[in-house]
Amino acid sequence: MSLQQASRYHWRVLLLDMAARYEDSLTDRVLALAGVDLDVRPVSNLDELKPALEDSHFDFALIAGSSLASLAQQWSQSGAANLPPELALLLVLDESPDEAEVLECGMPIAAVLLRRSFTGGDLLAAMWQARLGSMFFASPDGMLLLDAMGSVQASNPAALRLLGKQTAELRAEPLELTVNERGQHEWTSAGGRVLEWRKQSLSDTGAAAVVTLRDVTEQRVAAQALAFRAEHDPLTGLANPQRLWQELRSALARADRDAGRVAVLYVDLDGFKQINDMYGHEVGDALLVAVAQRLTGICRAGELLSRMGGDELVMVAESFPPGFEARIAERVLAALASPLRAAGRTVRVGASVGVAVYPDHASDSEGLLRAADEAMYEAKRNGRDGYSLATSHADTISQHRQDIADGLQVALLRDELHLLYQPVLDLKRGQIVGAEALLRWNRPGVGTLHPMEFLDVAETTGLIVGIGDWVFDQICRQLAQWRWVLGEDFFVCANLSATQLRRADFAGRFRRILHSHGLTSKSVRLEISERVMAQELGRALGDITAATDMYIAVDDVSQGLLSLRNLSSLPIRSLKLDSSLVAGLPDDVLSAQLTEALISIGRTFNLSVVAEGVENAAQLAFLRERGCDYCQGFLLSAPVPAADFPSLVKTPELLDGLVTPLK
Repeated sequence: MSLQQASRYHWRVLLLDMAARYEDSLTDRVLALAGVDLDVRPVSNLDELKPALEDSHFDFALIAGSSLASLAQQWSQSGAANLPPELALLLVLDESPDEAEVLECGMPIAAVLLRRSFTGGDLLAAMWQARLGSMFFASPDGMLLLDAMGSVQASNPAALRLLGKQTAELRAEPLELTVNERGQHEWTSAGGRVLEWRKQSLSDTGAAAVVTLRDVTEQRVAAQALAFRAEHDPLTGLANPQRLWQELRSALARADRDAGRVAVLYVDLDGFKQINDMYGHEVGDALLVAVAQRLTGICRAGELLSRMGGDELVMVAESFPPGFEARIAERVLAALASPLRAAGRTVRVGASVGVAVYPDHASDSEGLLRAADEAMYEAKRNGRDGYSLATSHADTISQHRQDIADGLQVALLRDELHLLYQPVLDLKRGQIVGAEALLRWNRPGVGTLHPMEFLDVAETTGLIVGIGDWVFDQICRQLAQWRWVLGEDFFVCANLSATQLRRADFAGRFRRILHSHGLTSKSVRLEISERVMAQELGRALGDITAATDMYIAVDDVSQGLLSLRNLSSLPIRSLKLDSSLVAGLPDDVLSAQLTEALISIGRTFNLSVVAEGVENAAQLAFLRERGCDYCQGFLLSAPVPAADFPSLVKTPELLDGLVTPLK
């Protein structure tokens, strides 16, 4: 910025002339300077400076005296010594001080010196220099000025606060800037705070430099939490499926190299559903945590314990002698033989364990896990609370999975599939504005099956394509009926599988189903899991939605698998927080921090945020206060048949005491 440009600013000046002369009024001289727009307020002594600054805003203070020494003496004896260090201060002197006097005078270090015979240009340049000095002291980031030897010559208050030191301590020895073991420009202070530093030389020779310090403790804690979440189950802290697959593939590679063996133990808790239904989800979750802790305690070197979801756990073991896999299964069962404490209750839970060994029962990780899964079902058929060893190679689809596939092929024809609907609440308006469609299979002779029990088979066999088309058609047919009762803007959320998304004609087929029922794409919100979105479908999603206005939501957000780059580059409109994350609210600190961070990310990228699995009023209140947009869960209602949904929405008592519309 040129002086001509700078002179256009209007400056407010607090002026004190302690060397006043009758024939030379400093106030008059300042006001008479051409090209400088000043509003001057004179004061008569140093003690009036602080009250004047508190009473009104000034851009800088201008103080005149005969010498720097006399000014410094009067400054230390007055209330001016307690003025904020970021004050932009100009000192007008009759006598030019020497270097020693400037360094030892005790005046604010950022004060700018002027001769009494200054010109308008001199004053303007000094004002900008003082303004820069005030910015140095007012900066929330720490700032240090170093000399050629690396010694601290000046520091702002933020630097002293971050480093926990006084000015004298900093000047006592050269500052050592180090890079941590990860190659990051960071320090960890004595108080445990993480400080990020940057050094900028002030000349080509590097004789002097400025170091900036920024407290990044919260960012690092959040990053570590997200990194942990990416590989661990949020409820139990065990390895999650993503990490399990990584570790299992590595274990098989080591077994190939060393002619070793790898065992997979698939553990399913017996009676868990009954405990969950009898005592509630709080006890069920506490029981899963207790089981995880019990089994973690019996894990040995070379063994990994993970949670696949629900009440299913998987253990991977390496470096064991032939036949020892049965001993490992017996160790797991023995660990669960005694009762466990869960949310204040003493409960007993057994386990059915399936064991498969590489290379005896499979030639890859997927086959090995399938073989262990089938062996677990065999253990259940044999009476539960025991283990079963895989008896044959499991590289092809198991009989159980083939049975599921056979049943699904005729399920649509026999009208065995149906949809339930769970209401979605707008937390700002206090109204139910949508629903999630949930698929169920009423299989004759078996009972009602949850999607987790058959959708993976539907995916691998391609049957998901026909099932998906049926689901979309049913949803659109239902919405066309509901629009007269629930309003034109009412929407339904539906899950979209990886296989459906990969279809080249998916977008066209979806649009045709919508238009056949007189609906637009905003009526149906398509939910894709965070895992699927992160793995491989970013490009496919971008391609199929490039020419459409599909409403895409990321489902089951909790693992931190989707990068911020994906959020900004893909056509995503909504984030759906996983119920495992919501379950810890509001008391679990990590869950609360991650929830707040994800809501903030949604706000940054203009994405609506939905929380699923809300089961109590405290969770709802926490989400609403943090700015979450929508929620759903058993607090509002369990999923209900389509015929019952309109009356549920129109029930006034449903939201009593939970929400009131925000103004």
